[in-house]
Amino acid sequence: MSIGVAVVDAEGICRYMNPIQQRIDGFDQVIGKHITNLYVPHDIKCIPTIECLQKGRPILRMVYTYKTTNNFMTRTVTDFFALFDSGVKDGVIAFTSWLGEDILGKLGIRRNEGRSCNKPQTLYSFNDLVGKDQVLVAVIEAARAAAHSSSPIMIWGESGTGKEVFAQAIHAASSRAAFPFVPVNCAAIPETLLESILFGTTKGTYTDASDKPGLFEEANHGTILLDELNSMPLGLQAKLLRVLQEKRVRRLGSSEEISVDVRIISVLNQHPLEAVQSGVLRRDFFYRLAVVSLAVPPLRERREDIPLLVKSVVAKTEGGNPVSISNEAMSMFMEYHWPGNVRELEHVIEGSLAMMNEERSIDLNSLPKHFLEFYQKDRKESAGVPVEQLSEAALIIENNHRELYYDYSMIQRGAAVSLKECMNAYESSCINNVLRITGGNVAKAARMMHLTPAGLRYRIKMLKIDDSFY
Repeated sequence: MSIGVAVVDAEGICRYMNPIQQRIDGFDQVIGKHITNLYVPHDIKCIPTIECLQKGRPILRMVYTYKTTNNFMTRTVTDFFALFDSGVKDGVIAFTSWLGEDILGKLGIRRNEGRSCNKPQTLYSFNDLVGKDQVLVAVIEAARAAAHSSSPIMIWGESGTGKEVFAQAIHAASSRAAFPFVPVNCAAIPETLLESILFGTTKGTYTDASDKPGLFEEANHGTILLDELNSMPLGLQAKLLRVLQEKRVRRLGSSEEISVDVRIISVLNQHPLEAVQSGVLRRDFFYRLAVVSLAVPPLRERREDIPLLVKSVVAKTEGGNPVSISNEAMSMFMEYHWPGNVRELEHVIEGSLAMMNEERSIDLNSLPKHFLEFYQKDRKESAGVPVEQLSEAALIIENNHRELYYDYSMIQRGAAVSLKECMNAYESSCINNVLRITGGNVAKAARMMHLTPAGLRYRIKMLKIDDSFY
């Protein structure tokens, strides 16, 4: 991807802009001009270049929609870095990538020179997926392989695990990379608007309605990301299923069908089978969208990757400036449960960098207060399961293995015991016994059985275990 580069001095005067940045912004002559004379609004506080200059810290991957003084409007992703000379702030350098689909057409602004609207809109590639954990590596390899097909992909996992990073990486590695990547958060858009946003409208459909393409049309030949799919209304799932089968959409209020070629990547923050069982996801809809299914592991299940992730976040945030991390701080990172996963880790590291000491070291005094509080609470909850209880749990599971062997012997003797019944009985026995030693505490039981609380609750519900007894 071509990168625009611009440099301003400590006074906010533009000293350099490469031809790519000039094309992005539609400028001819910029050298010697103040940045407030180049971009709208003129409020100096709203210009990230000035913010970076004032604070002296980098601003990374800022998705920025702005308008220039010659009526060019564009959307970019930009990294801003402060420049220093002998420890004194000397200016800012910015590296910019244009974010694909231009919004000028919607605003009725005409460009002086045309350019394709079908440029990549992804910020991430597979290189942004950091980790050596075997499970994660296997998911990455599966995603790489799936990128070369046009089959629908379903990605599921806890919040903050990097599901959208996977989705963007798949698009960027596919044959559709030169076409739009259109994300849709199904939970953030009101139900009454979601259908019109996806399929478009025709003039007169409702008051103030106009002829407007939906996101499926805008994503033609590219990829549409349906985030938080389990929040999509069931009625709309049925209509979308028809679009998937026929590869045609019909705008609201129109009888005309429009052919579309769109790959769908869907994202869920819960196990898809749990979503189907609970009735928030249609079974036929699930089968159609989960041709390829990718489960992203939570951070606590790949703790060996934590040092790598910390190093990666530090490098991106500090622009290569050396930063050390105390053994005490790293130990806390390794021990913490990370319910917010990679996203939470990134925020904690960024907060620590903002508060680190003069030696440029992250220590216990640098860590955000809320993280320390969460850490202490997490340790107390972990301490709530004594070592002898863990040993007892291991013994119970061993005993359950023996019970399972007993069931096998019954089968050998010709008893009518199905494999499903046998496995369900074994699993129910395990869960019941662990719940007994934790006094019905699902969180503790889940930790002992290496499950998430949500996952254990799903198993309890599916196996019809009466946990009110404990």
